Amino acid sequence: QRLIVLSEHQIDRRTALVVWPETAIPAQVWEDEIKQNMFYFPIWSFLQRHPNVSLITGIDSYKRYGPDKNKASATARFDEQSNTYYDAFNTAAFFDADTSISLYHKAKLVPGVETLPSFLNFMGAWFEEFGGISGTLGRDSERKVFVTRDKGYKAAPVICYESIYGEYITDYIRKGANILTIITNDGWWGNTPGYKQHMNYARLRAIETRKWIARSANTGISCFIDPLGNVINPQPWDAPAVIKQTIPTDTRLTFFVAYGDLLGKAAVGSSMLLLVITIVTALRNRLKKK
Repeated sequence: QRLIVLSEHQIDRRTALVVWPETAIPAQVWEDEIKQNMFYFPIWSFLQRHPNVSLITGIDSYKRYGPDKNKASATARFDEQSNTYYDAFNTAAFFDADTSISLYHKAKLVPGVETLPSFLNFMGAWFEEFGGISGTLGRDSERKVFVTRDKGYKAAPVICYESIYGEYITDYIRKGANILTIITNDGWWGNTPGYKQHMNYARLRAIETRKWIARSANTGISCFIDPLGNVINPQPWDAPAVIKQTIPTDTRLTFFVAYGDLLGKAAVGSSMLLLVITIVTALRNRLKKK
């Protein structure tokens, strides 16, 4: 309800998209029951009041597969009480006034906090103390793009940790995204340089793709970032706020989007070549001494 009140302070007839942060809705929900879940009723009412607005928000969602293990994913867990396999997701949800729903499941998971190798399952409880989960979250295998009702914005739903991966973000652009929306919960950093560094990674993504970014942070820096990496209207850490920006779109593909991180790949290749040369030289010198 608090996010709805904040949002309505800035919504006008030109508003097309509202972006709330990661885990903005605390209620965990089965994906096939979102429309019937009472915690989401205020959202549908909010969108009915603003029928031209689309909403992107972070949620914790679950998907049921039933009792057959063969129909479940590799990351699915089994619940004995309900006799069903299910997955848990860190999800970006896209809602419209017509109650249509699109979901994107975070795919770049934080090691230890969101994903855990099976041989480390015994450490699950320890990781939970740091805001993680016991086990591994499910994930999407492909990027998704959310299109607003007026078709003007094709938004890339980037969730938290995913924003540090440049080439990963380019997949959204190649799928037609003309803006990036980054939703994040930086509260676990505390008031340290970590949340600032996380925001600065987003500046790189704007420069690489030459796309505007709307960054919505739960206990972090909410801001807009232009295609040159300039931060616009940043909000202070741990302060409730709502900001608005008119964002032009650009569908052109940059060299980085089209060809990827060639410089990084060249650096890795050069390092491997230098390593091989060093080893071969050392072996030759040893043989000469013999």
